[in-house]
Amino acid sequence: MEIRGVDPLRGVTQDTKINKVPRRDGRDTSDEVEISEEARQLAEAAKIEDVVRQTPDIREERVAEVKAKLERGEYNTEEVFETVAERIMKALGL
Repeated sequence: MEIRGVDPLRGVTQDTKINKVPRRDGRDTSDEVEISEEARQLAEAAKIEDVVRQTPDIREERVAEVKAKLERGEYNTEEVFETVAERIMKALGL
């Protein structure tokens, strides 16, 4: 190998040659990466957090849908009244 000098902008000059020496033990020299289960879970959690951050707090289309149903009287049924009453009692621990 012959090195002719170091160029301050490009480092070692292009005349430099690197000769790879084969391994003597015959093992495969390819690289491998293993990602732990903890790292996978952290990556998934980061993706979920990103989606949550991008999701608006108020879903305008859902609010508009519920308003329209209220105006049409679709929630004025005995079944809806019973469901709402049950959920209120459950929330109050009754």
